[in-house]
Amino acid sequence: MDLLFVLGTKAQFIKTIPMINLAIENNLKVTLFNLNQHPEKTKLLLDNINGEYQYISFVKNDKDLGTYTGLLMWAIKVLIRILVPQKSFQNKYSIVHGDTLSTLLGAILIRRNRGRLVLLEAGLGFPGMFKHFPESFVRYYVSKYSHVMIANGKDQIQQLKDWKVKGDIIEISKNTIYDSLDLVSLSRKSSGKKVTISIHRTENINSKENMEKLVNNILQISSDYEVSWFLHIPTKNKLKTYNLLTLLEEGGVILEDLLPYDEFLNSLYNSNFVISDGDGVVEECYLLGVPTLVWRYEHLDSNHLFVDDTSLLLSKFDQNVCLDFYDNYKSYKKERKTGANSPSEEALMKLINL
Repeated sequence: MDLLFVLGTKAQFIKTIPMINLAIENNLKVTLFNLNQHPEKTKLLLDNINGEYQYISFVKNDKDLGTYTGLLMWAIKVLIRILVPQKSFQNKYSIVHGDTLSTLLGAILIRRNRGRLVLLEAGLGFPGMFKHFPESFVRYYVSKYSHVMIANGKDQIQQLKDWKVKGDIIEISKNTIYDSLDLVSLSRKSSGKKVTISIHRTENINSKENMEKLVNNILQISSDYEVSWFLHIPTKNKLKTYNLLTLLEEGGVILEDLLPYDEFLNSLYNSNFVISDGDGVVEECYLLGVPTLVWRYEHLDSNHLFVDDTSLLLSKFDQNVCLDFYDNYKSYKKERKTGANSPSEEALMKLINL
């Protein structure tokens, strides 16, 4: 059996590498197409793949993309390349992940070449076609055209049923991020009072009001903690545009480029608390039990993370909520969540059994 993976972003590699390793271990012929949306970060993650597989760099791109112009030019290059027939996909299960532009382009590539499109992490929340755009748009249309959808949780399964998808639905017990965390060696370090920040969602960085509120909040705690903000390229550009970068530097906030995955996870693990708006980071903090202020008004993408034994709190951009969290973050500290079974193995075995 052949199994193809079409990936482009750091998060996609992180969440699918455990499944890739299991496929190789089970003697499947694995081919990995890298669309190179995040080439610098994804190449570092290739070291986590064990065994033999075929690697194809689909388009030439050496730099992680962080501007709308860069994304547009890259997407055009990918679409032009898609016009060239790719016989390797025909009738073979081909996996894309999530709800990014790489997901959409990967789905087009696979369907154009008559592959069997498989969507991993399907059925995430749908607040509206143009709310949380383009994620919601990608979630809906890729699901509608998928032959197989792999989802975890009753809400995700019900969402797919509400969309009246025609493909097969594979249900797994947990998100594959459980397996991804197991690949990282976490070590507790005594580093004083530490806060880690990661912000990159479009609805935040494109709103000057939201970013000003966030910076004002951070400056209220920067004298009491070692605050490290790991900046995505679009976030850094917007902070410059809004004249907020200098304020942060003067306030003692440490502004750094993104870290390799294992180093960033250790930074989260050793933080007193985290401020983030990213789906992946929020889920990682939930599993690690790290107190986390989620910089969003709502979190329809993963509502199941905010019930019962959670370390997360929605800020709703409310100053009083934020201040109360800073004073009482210790009450949100939880034990790390683990699972006995591997969701990546569940997904792979059920896919093989189809």
